[in-house]
Amino acid sequence: MKKIKYIAIFLALTSLFVWMAGCAGCKGKPPTITNISPTEGPEKGGTKIVITGTNFSTKKGKESTVTVGGKPAKEVVVADHTRITAITPPGNVGTVKVVVENPEVENGTASINFTYKDTTPPTVISTTPTNNAVISDYKDAVKTGITISVTFSEPIKAGTVQMSVDMVTLEDALTKASGTISGTVEGSGTSFTFVADSPIKSARKYTVTVSGAEDDAGNAMEGNYEFSFSVSTPKRIHWYIVQKGDTLQSIAARPDTYDNASRWGWIVEANQDERLIDRDKIIVGQRILIPWGPAWEGK
Repeated sequence: MKKIKYIAIFLALTSLFVWMAGCAGCKGKPPTITNISPTEGPEKGGTKIVITGTNFSTKKGKESTVTVGGKPAKEVVVADHTRITAITPPGNVGTVKVVVENPEVENGTASINFTYKDTTPPTVISTTPTNNAVISDYKDAVKTGITISVTFSEPIKAGTVQMSVDMVTLEDALTKASGTISGTVEGSGTSFTFVADSPIKSARKYTVTVSGAEDDAGNAMEGNYEFSFSVSTPKRIHWYIVQKGDTLQSIAARPDTYDNASRWGWIVEANQDERLIDRDKIIVGQRILIPWGPAWEGK
């Protein structure tokens, strides 16, 4: 009987040693990570990652935890002591640490790198002028001083921003016309400006179309962005002070005179008694009459 008793004790002790040497004995060990797959994903998160290693805690209520870039991972499943699956949270572009921690173990952490990639296309977040703005406070009917610019949500690769500007005269303008304003795009970082080859005049509505912008990661903006603004029609003037660069044609083309370059002859006719009028050379600073009214409009 004693022999049987000793055999039973021996078997019990053997089982205890096996248990201690097995998984139950591993619960007090820190985890190790040997691999993560995939090693990168979009900044918006949502990437399913598989972490492999050793000593992951499967104890109910005390399972290993996972953080990605300091944020808790989603849908963490500790499949066994060597495998964890999880979903990445949103993060900042760049390389971050994926950390596995065994809650019951002091300094029980292990980490491995994961890279958030920029997959978000840039967007226009503001414009100058703002969409549907009506501008009436301008410097001059021709040289209004209006700047057309856009600001993006992130830095944009130089040379990728395209801007086109279409013009149509307002209903109360002195003439009816439409067309495209030529120009170039300048800027860097997040801010870009359309530099027009001709003035942004009053009495017109302008529609700006922005396209092609790419961020440094090569993500292109989705579709086109469009905004419009109007520059109100000015009051007509009877007298004009000649400025540098003016011609009779450019004066007649002003929105506050005739908005029609072909009517420069009216200016010559009305100013015959003034010091003017050498039609080929007008004098800067000279005050000239701009005739209009029923007697002239009927011509």
